[in-house]
Amino acid sequence: MINIPEILVANGTGAFLVLFLLLYRIRIDQTNRFDEKTYNLLLIVTFIATLCETLSFLIDGKIGFIFYILQYISNTIAAGISIIIGYCWCLFVEYQIYRNFDRIKKKSKILAIPLIIAIILLIINLCGTGIIFDISKKNEYTRGPANFILYIIVFMYYIESMYTVQKAKNDSILVEFFPIYYFIIPCMIGTMIQGFFFGISTIWLCVAIAFILVYIEIQISISFIDDLSGLYNRKYMNHYLNKLQNNKTKHVYGFLMDINDFKAINDTYGHLKGDHALIQFGKILQHSIDKDSVAIRMGGDEFVIFAKLQSDAEAIKLKKRIENNVRQFNIHGKEPFHLSFSIGITKFNGKNIDAFLSAMDDSMYEAKNMHRLMQ
Repeated sequence: MINIPEILVANGTGAFLVLFLLLYRIRIDQTNRFDEKTYNLLLIVTFIATLCETLSFLIDGKIGFIFYILQYISNTIAAGISIIIGYCWCLFVEYQIYRNFDRIKKKSKILAIPLIIAIILLIINLCGTGIIFDISKKNEYTRGPANFILYIIVFMYYIESMYTVQKAKNDSILVEFFPIYYFIIPCMIGTMIQGFFFGISTIWLCVAIAFILVYIEIQISISFIDDLSGLYNRKYMNHYLNKLQNNKTKHVYGFLMDINDFKAINDTYGHLKGDHALIQFGKILQHSIDKDSVAIRMGGDEFVIFAKLQSDAEAIKLKKRIENNVRQFNIHGKEPFHLSFSIGITKFNGKNIDAFLSAMDDSMYEAKNMHRLMQ
């Protein structure tokens, strides 16, 4: 038995919540970074799924070719979006933790496998096989024998995101209050209720509530993010170093960097271009670091990377990768300025954080003085 009033109230509330949040984020211009774009995409597809599912319930049992086609299309879109949300959520979590495009690129390909499988099954289902769902001659929806696969894929994505968060915590990378369970628990509850009791709608309302809770928590944790570059800030660096000190982690290298002649960029091209130089350098660092590394803007034109590496040779390799990416930016970029930087590299001895920072600082300023002498 389909409860239309309950569905209209639940899905209407869910649609209102995600649309309100999306418009609010656009109004305050939270749309530029990868995580912001991903979050907004999640809101958009959730809104579409809510409308599609509502439509599918409203036309269920209504005879007519148009209704029959709409029933197939609306249910296919809603089912596909549930998988897309799981996929995008995992990438959102990955970026929130590591802010590393290289990791996201690699992980997105692996995570795409279940998504592709789900899309293939939905396409096969559109041919009338009924493996995911079937629409009878009376235009009534029934679940197919392979419908459970979609639920398994969605839960796989949720479990994968929880594993990512837990691993980051174990590696002392993540701030403690990342809102993973604020999203996972409401989504799981809504999915299980609707999975066990056909005819009621709880998934998209719970997803909408989850997005509201995540947004609130992210606003709290945003104090750890540098507004300009999108990297972690000095406050997060202090958090990271405290964890490093307490855990006595070894094989951690610190890379302290300072943009050369940054004042000249500001004086010559203006402060807006100076800000853009900082943004571009932050992006270069994001694209340069490997897994288990974190890039931080300390303040001004100073940046730091903490990387778990096994040898000095790996540290030199990372340094050369950053230098090469800066070189490519200067060759292919369209900016009026060129970037260069001085860098100091130090290995953490597992004991004294102050000595670690001091050694990085001394090494960087030695490189800075060498740059000045060469001018």
